[in-house]
Amino acid sequence: MQTIGQSVTPERLQPMQIIGSSQTTRKIREDVKRLARTRKNVLIVGESGVGKGLVAEAIHNESKDSKKPCVRLNVGAIDPSRLKKLVDLAIESGEFYNPIAPDHGNFKLVDGTTLVIEDVDRCGLTAQNSVCELLSFCRREKRDIRLIVLLQIPIASAVKNGAVLPCVLEEAKRWETIKIQPLRERQEDIPELVEHFVAQIGRDLGIEGMIIDSNAIGVLVRQEWKENVLELKRLIERSMVLSRDKEVFRLPAGLVNEQAELSRIISRIDEGAEFALDNSMEIIEKGILIRTLEKFEFNQSRAARFLKMTEDTLRYRMKRLGIPTARKQ
Repeated sequence: MQTIGQSVTPERLQPMQIIGSSQTTRKIREDVKRLARTRKNVLIVGESGVGKGLVAEAIHNESKDSKKPCVRLNVGAIDPSRLKKLVDLAIESGEFYNPIAPDHGNFKLVDGTTLVIEDVDRCGLTAQNSVCELLSFCRREKRDIRLIVLLQIPIASAVKNGAVLPCVLEEAKRWETIKIQPLRERQEDIPELVEHFVAQIGRDLGIEGMIIDSNAIGVLVRQEWKENVLELKRLIERSMVLSRDKEVFRLPAGLVNEQAELSRIISRIDEGAEFALDNSMEIIEKGILIRTLEKFEFNQSRAARFLKMTEDTLRYRMKRLGIPTARKQ
């Protein structure tokens, strides 16, 4: 799927992967296959970063029109006056002028096209007027164009709180809806997503076959993930790029603390589940040392006496665990 003005050619199409084993994700895969067999218009609802664009692209790529153009129109990223000109041109000539990169030329609305309109509930009402005109045109002219609108909240709620014009709801009231839950509500998907991203990013970095530290999964499952799958992918990418160990994927030490790690270890022992003791002990030891050093304002002599060890032993452990010798400002 490309920014408006760029069609997707057949050879560039890639099969979409909707990763996860949760009931929600399994239903989304089923919905994608079901909708791909039709030409129904679709509303996809979910928080930022949950993968709405991925699901929209999957519907197109699974359909019989997968070799036809699939175009993404981010109405929140285009000036309202330019958007109106864009829509007027589409209504008059059946072509979209590319507002982002004019050198790419115009894009024809041929039968079988999928047009994905995103950020409708985050753009201004002036821009939404143009969106309404476009939706109305496609309906009146009975063009064989599948419309997929991406929203952060259900459209009825968006209209009620004034974020979306009623005309958008009126045009979309007979459309199908797919709701994607935030990542924090489908934690079962996280292990598979981690495995997928580690493999994907590893290929890009030329470090294929990286082993995933089993302790990392438990930590990631417990995170809040306010930015959803996008935030998870960014964290994994940062961890892999900055990691000195290119054989095992481990999380940044700052993401975990010794109390949470100890609680997790006890739970896994009670459950009879395996875990990597060495890495867990490092996390616990590092947390204890940092707390003690902070208590004494990083005075190593006082911290060593408090922990009943020599200063040399404390410095050795600090160096081994990557603890700075002074408090960060």
